[in-house]
Formats: sequence, structure tokens, C-alpha cells
Amino acid sequence: MEVKRYHEFFWLRDIQAVNIYKCCAECFIGNRDSRVYHGTLHQPHALIDIDVKENPKAVAYYLCGLSAGFNYHQNTHVAFIPAPGETVFVDNANIRLTITDAKRVDFQSYVPNPPGYFTRRQRTCRNWIFANYINDGMLRRLKENGHE
Repeated sequence: MEVKRYHEFFWLRDIQAVNIYKCCAECFIGNRDSRVYHGTLHQPHALIDIDVKENPKAVAYYLCGLSAGFNYHQNTHVAFIPAPGETVFVDNANIRLTITDAKRVDFQSYVPNPPGYFTRRQRTCRNWIFANYINDGMLRRLKENGHE
């Protein structure tokens, strides 16, 4: 991953479960990969080249970049699942990213509507939206339809 525009930091984690009653990264229950965080923390530009070890307990992986000044409209979000032979490629103003043996999960247009009260901050948080995507079985349906 090449970071092209300053971000406060990026984080990567495997997602083993979700908690929609939390917000932001706290929605995801799983392991953090500190190499991404430490390699990007307050760096104007960064180049990260790592092998992500697949965790058999993970249902998905999530890469998030918090933009300068924490302007959530400029944050970076990439959700992906293992997919042998496929490649995730992202090239935009923020990053250039290649993930081999993976498929990107497009969840950005998903509109969750869980019962209960959730704040505007939660409802607009893309981490929270993806947590609901998983919780609502959308990722399972994606895999069942042979898109893994």
C-alpha cells in the first residue's frame, strides 16, 4: 500500500465478530495488525508491504485510514475477504493498494436498519455500516453465491 495523501494513521484488522452497539473500530472484534498502524502513523507518505496471514476465524478484513484532521468524508475504507486468484486494486487520491488473493466487499451503499436507537454518528460510520452488513448476513449471502 502506498499512502499518497496524509492520514493520521491506517489500521487493519481481521473481523471475527461484530458489536453494532459500538462505533468506529470498536464495532469489530478481531485482531489488529500493528504493522499498518505503526508504518503510517503521522507519515505524510508511506509504503507498506506486508503479508497478511489469513486467520481461519476471520469472516472478513478491514483497512481504514483516518484522514488529516479526522475528516470522515476523506477517510479510506476497504473491506475484503480471501479469494484465491483474485486481486483487490485501489488507486485514488488517498492510496494505491494491491491485495492479492482477495476480493473487495462493496458495502458502501448498504443501508442497515437494526431495531433500537442508534446515533447519527453510528448510522454514518462506515465501520458501523459494515458491521451491520456482516450482522445482517449479507457477507454470508455473498459467499454462498460463489463470490468468495
